[in-house]
Amino acid sequence: MSGRVAIGVAVLAALTVAAPQLQAQTVAPSAADIGQQLRPAPKLGPSQGLPQIGVPRPEANPSFHPASASPERSGPASPAGRRPASGASAAFHAPGITEAHAPSMVFSTIQFAFGSAQLTPESSATLRNLGEALNHQLADQKSFAIEGHTDRKGTRAYNDELSKDRAEAVKDYLVRENGVSPDRLQTVGRGFSEPANPKNPYAAENRRVVVVNLGG
Repeated sequence: MSGRVAIGVAVLAALTVAAPQLQAQTVAPSAADIGQQLRPAPKLGPSQGLPQIGVPRPEANPSFHPASASPERSGPASPAGRRPASGASAAFHAPGITEAHAPSMVFSTIQFAFGSAQLTPESSATLRNLGEALNHQLADQKSFAIEGHTDRKGTRAYNDELSKDRAEAVKDYLVRENGVSPDRLQTVGRGFSEPANPKNPYAAENRRVVVVNLGG
């Protein structure tokens, strides 16, 4: 009997430790956090060497960890070398900043209905904070790209379209609900071409939205 009690206590302790971690996975980043992440690093003086603008990609943000979810019809791909997917824009080559060193942020808390571009109600807090950051903390920044990414389930054509639709859904929300100027937001669908987890192309973390500061 004592053995069963000990096992029960051990399981309870494990759940207690894991609970804060699970909760942290679904907490929306604040507007201040978003503003800081997407703002280019200040340029150094001539005597201080060449500056590196922003955060090098891949765009993983160690402060936020995606929550697990079931697979859907979307997808992975080659981590090295960026190939423009459907809807890719030449604005990724904005003067003074390259995409490879553009400040970017992964929004794993922006979620969609299974296999669709319909935003879930749980995404509203993150979207509100993103809109606030774009309107205030990042008001002086001219151009941003919203990238949609999928997992590997389904065809390339299907996932290219799905990822583009998801990026458009985020833009539409920011323009409609937060009053962000549509001229500042570009959308691109990356499909499954750039998995966050190449070892598991069907993993939930591959289904994500990435916002990139294009400068300009």
